[in-house]
Amino acid sequence: MAQIDKIAVVNENVSAPITATSVNFMKVGTTTEATGVMHSLFGATGTPSAWTPATPGLSGAVLSGTTDTGCLKFPNATTGSNYLTNVLATATVANTFFLADHLWYNTGLVVTTTTAQTINSIAFPARDDTGTVDGKGVMVGILVRTATTNASAITNTTMSYTNQNGTSGRTATISSFPATAVAGTLIFFLLQAGDSGVQSIQTVTLGTSYGGGVISLVAVRIVAGCPVMIANAGGQIQTAQGVPGINVRLYDDVFLMPIYLPTVTTPNTVFGVINVEEK
Repeated sequence: MAQIDKIAVVNENVSAPITATSVNFMKVGTTTEATGVMHSLFGATGTPSAWTPATPGLSGAVLSGTTDTGCLKFPNATTGSNYLTNVLATATVANTFFLADHLWYNTGLVVTTTTAQTINSIAFPARDDTGTVDGKGVMVGILVRTATTNASAITNTTMSYTNQNGTSGRTATISSFPATAVAGTLIFFLLQAGDSGVQSIQTVTLGTSYGGGVISLVAVRIVAGCPVMIANAGGQIQTAQGVPGINVRLYDDVFLMPIYLPTVTTPNTVFGVINVEEK
């Protein structure tokens, strides 16, 4: 009986949401690069529609779910803050599915240039783990938009960046960029030891020619993951609903797109629903 009383007290302190929103998504994927290589559904058909990047150049552009297309759409909070409370997903291929807030991207990287290319990224939006521009929890990767043609894996790609504490001159690496990477391949940089995020990017050095194709840098904050352990069977991640400060906060203008870690290279269709509450 004491335990029941305790639960009752906790529930009395739970805040009711101001508003709640559910958003469905279905993306029809294409062949992936390889098992265990992250794949973005940025160009996949379905709902939301494919993301078509503009051409901001090397310094890049901020992405906003309010003004840009190609992402899951949520209204910005009015009097409270938005929190992700539930993710339910299923897929035609077993995988681990992630929702990533895309903060920034660039264009104009020359895939045949093997020396440092100056990026000097514009300021990322205040959507890191703590809702600031510090870069806590922000990851940077190379997104393949049109397949590369490098004949073998490339192991000397590096990035010079400023970390979450404002320390510049840090070096991130990609231990192996795959040969002839297909469109949608997303390879994240490994940050220098002790760092937990990227505040800005200064240069990128491919090291070896990627041959051909089109690539972009993307800065993302992964906000949730959902395992689909069996094809066509649902997986669910649910946070502690109704408890302020525990749910994953989605900052205004969030630009959510699905990415996933495949178990096979077979094309994958992902379907699901996301629940967001304003509190």
